[in-house]
Amino acid sequence: MKLKCLEISGFRGIRKDISMDFDSSKSVLIYGDNGSGKSSIADAFEWFYCDKIEHLSTEEIGTKGVSALRNIFLPDSDDASVTLNCSDSKCDSRKKLFYKKAKLNSEHSNISQDFKDYLIESLRENLILRYKDLLRFILSTKAQKLEEISQIIGFSEVSKIKGVLKKAVNDLRKELKIKNYDNHINIKQAQIIEQIGQNIIDDEQYLNAIKDLLTPLNLSIKVKDNSSIETILELLKKPEDKEAIAQQLSYEKVIENLNRFKVSLNHSCSSYKAFYEKCQQIAEDQDKLKKINLEPLLSQGLSILERRLYEDDKCPLCLEDKSRAELIDELRKRLEELAIAKREKDAAIEGKNTTQRFIQGALSEIETALKEKCLLVEENSALLKEIEQIKETTSAALEKIRKASLSEPELINRLEDFINLDIPALQNVISALTVNKAKIITGKKDDLTFTVYSKIFSIRQSYNEIKSMKKASEFFSQQQQSMELIYNEFVKKQRGGLCSFLESISKDINELYLFMNDSENVSEIELVPLDEDDEFVGITLQFKFHGKPESPPHKYLSESHLNCLGICLFLASVRAFNKLNRFIVLDDVISSFDTNHRARFARLLIEKFSDYQIILFTHEKDWFEIVSNMAKGKNWLIKGMYWDHENGATIEPPPLTLKEEIESKLKKSDTTGLGNSIRVYLEHLLKEICHELKVKVEFRFNEHNEYRMSRELLSELKSKLKDRKCELKDNAVFDRLNSSMFIGNRTSHDSSFTESIDDLKVFYSDVQKLEEIFRCSQCGNLISKKHYDNVADKVRCSCGGLQYIWGK
Repeated sequence: MKLKCLEISGFRGIRKDISMDFDSSKSVLIYGDNGSGKSSIADAFEWFYCDKIEHLSTEEIGTKGVSALRNIFLPDSDDASVTLNCSDSKCDSRKKLFYKKAKLNSEHSNISQDFKDYLIESLRENLILRYKDLLRFILSTKAQKLEEISQIIGFSEVSKIKGVLKKAVNDLRKELKIKNYDNHINIKQAQIIEQIGQNIIDDEQYLNAIKDLLTPLNLSIKVKDNSSIETILELLKKPEDKEAIAQQLSYEKVIENLNRFKVSLNHSCSSYKAFYEKCQQIAEDQDKLKKINLEPLLSQGLSILERRLYEDDKCPLCLEDKSRAELIDELRKRLEELAIAKREKDAAIEGKNTTQRFIQGALSEIETALKEKCLLVEENSALLKEIEQIKETTSAALEKIRKASLSEPELINRLEDFINLDIPALQNVISALTVNKAKIITGKKDDLTFTVYSKIFSIRQSYNEIKSMKKASEFFSQQQQSMELIYNEFVKKQRGGLCSFLESISKDINELYLFMNDSENVSEIELVPLDEDDEFVGITLQFKFHGKPESPPHKYLSESHLNCLGICLFLASVRAFNKLNRFIVLDDVISSFDTNHRARFARLLIEKFSDYQIILFTHEKDWFEIVSNMAKGKNWLIKGMYWDHENGATIEPPPLTLKEEIESKLKKSDTTGLGNSIRVYLEHLLKEICHELKVKVEFRFNEHNEYRMSRELLSELKSKLKDRKCELKDNAVFDRLNSSMFIGNRTSHDSSFTESIDDLKVFYSDVQKLEEIFRCSQCGNLISKKHYDNVADKVRCSCGGLQYIWGK
């Protein structure tokens, strides 16, 4: 999707209607002084697509910055509007901002579902870059980098699915632990051993044990399955034994419940001990827990600083003198500390919840035991009271854990005060119940049929429950294993997908950065994922500096290089993420670049992003000159902007380039400042030529490299041509320029020398001749070492239409 036309009315600094026809989706370079309204156009794009302007969305201005969107001179009865027509007419729309019942409202003229879908998809793409946003990603935390990329590529949704899967795995593990099948099976096996003196591990052993019990009775019925055992029990059952069997079964259930209670109690105590220890750690620094509530405020503050919405060198809260970099570092450290505190808090809460579940399970066992009839007989009244006391103590412990608050960890009881149960006394209760159960059997010891019946009945019940529990345990274990397998495969695919994406975008970042910094000691720039325990926790930006891996970039790189890296990150993300829109808006992004980097950036946009529509704003004349010269014949429009009180921001014909200004003055025989302009043009040209041919000049510190004199550059260029046996080495233009540049040098300083228009024409003619022999008339590019032909030993332009010998 590219843009065909833009119309803006009454929006921000644009008072009256302005219209920009992109002439078959051409790119456009817009020059204007600060305050001329360039950023109002960038704001219009952002509002159209995002329904807000981020740098205006502050507490003082209001949500979405809507109150700052209308031009202050626009009557309340008039609408402010932004209209965009696209290469696909389905996405054309006029968005207006208007008053309705004294309240500002906005709406799109296009209400189709196609357009709504287009806006939603566009929000996922990187369309606008401003200078203040260049370092936002670079200076963001590792976690914030991961979050930003995750949101754009949909990785956050994938991570949510992973979180659900991990929770399912952990829930199944906890469920298995709480159900404690192994322990319950052991209790049932103990009951079988009590009856026959051995364990039963399979059906064959089970049937043989029943046969052995039946042998003394000489029954004719064969024991071959559960059905035959049911028949035998019916045959052996006597009405007078019904009560005794029921009592025996009741005792067994109570004993089993109490044994299960002991196991749940042990788990509860272990879990509570870990919970208590975590609470004591929190109690040592209770303020840290309270500070977790500051996380949203600190995160917002960090975001404001990173986006340069606040640039004063003092803390905005305490007003203490502190640089922006110091504030950012301090906020990052505090946020990392809060993240650790939050993990500690979450672990403590999880410990509390687990303890509560174990205590609840233990209480359920006691409550089930108290329902059994065997406890209602007179001889068990004392045992009943003891079990009721255990229930009361357990209920109190459950209430304590429910009320336990991390905000008051000092009030959380020690283990002995949390649940104070006499375990030996509990074991005595179990032993007494076991003795009372044995009395029932002892009273019938002479009744062989009853003895056999009670043993078979107990064994059958225990063995069937064991089989049922094993089946349930196997089912849960299979579920857990399957879920773990799914989770592990998911993690593997997720890791592979993210790493593959980061590797791809890293190649783009590296390519673009090296294009702009081809002879510097930075290489192999990578976005590297960081993980802990199968969880991605962040992304770091790593690079090689003088061959040594380093991170983060701002550890060594200058502001200019960091800004360059920021631009490369944006452009790489455009390639990676922008699948729908094929246009980008760049609003004054090169302020910290030197001349060489500006030229390389212009070349990068024109050569590497020729298939994108670029809306490029600048207030810098030199940068405008560079881009406009390179953009000629490359499907670009050149525009200018100015602001006046009557009309607000206005688009005007493009300002004259330096070359056009020179030629205009020559035509009018206007010598005012002409010699100096030609000198400046020559210096720019020589710098470009020397850069492309890798001509080395003596190093100078700081900004002195920006002001190389033409004579020095010309001399080094001629020496380079001689070294390479280039046919240009003896071209007469070098000697002519050595003579004629005297005119430009004298007219750029206070001097009594008065140049004539003819002198200046000769000077400019020599400059033109120099450009003519180094710049191709077909592609418009200078010859360059980048296009060196190893076979023919020649340097050429990008199209090959101009080439010269370049011997070794």
